Amino acid sequence: MGIRPVPMSARPTLSRLWRRLRASMQPQPIATREALQVFLEERALLIAQKCAIDYCRGKTGLASYALFSEKPFLDALYVCRWESFEAVLGDLVILTEGWLRPHAGPQMHPRLCAALLGLHSDILARAPVPAHRPQGWGDSIASFAARFGTASTKAPQKAVQVADHSARRLFDTLPIHASMRRLDEEVVYGAVRFRMVAVNQELQRRLAASEVVRQLIG
Repeated sequence: MGIRPVPMSARPTLSRLWRRLRASMQPQPIATREALQVFLEERALLIAQKCAIDYCRGKTGLASYALFSEKPFLDALYVCRWESFEAVLGDLVILTEGWLRPHAGPQMHPRLCAALLGLHSDILARAPVPAHRPQGWGDSIASFAARFGTASTKAPQKAVQVADHSARRLFDTLPIHASMRRLDEEVVYGAVRFRMVAVNQELQRRLAASEVVRQLIG
């Protein structure tokens, strides 16, 4: 049997479906401060959670089903995910500054940096205060401000280089005993680098840099 042509009555419906499919495959540009904030928050959560959980499941294999029902393990994973989220968020803000810097120019660059530090603080302020951090995120905000101040005066780094900061935090806080993960450091680093590069590429594609700079420093 040959392929039957699509009836004329069905073509408008197919056309709408195709437009919806194309829209889902082509996310909206990041053109506002709010859109950038949502992007950074969501991608930081994604990298932190996926890298931590994927490693733990891969490391423990069939035993992961039982492990993920144990409260001590879940409590430790909770700490790992939040600490990694904060580290990844900082890395993504540093990468964002590198993309926005050429659109700000030397005179407006200090204002851009101040705005990005404010964005970083706002995202952490929106996050719940983790049980293991009753004092909140103040120390992390101060530590990142110093790190960001140094990074913003140097040539923009590649995502692979920036990712090593959050990879170290994730590796150090993984809820797997240090003796069992001793030989897996490069595996963990590779996973974080891979996802950081992918998110950085998405950021580059979607970022309406001039418009975002205008909003941030305006």
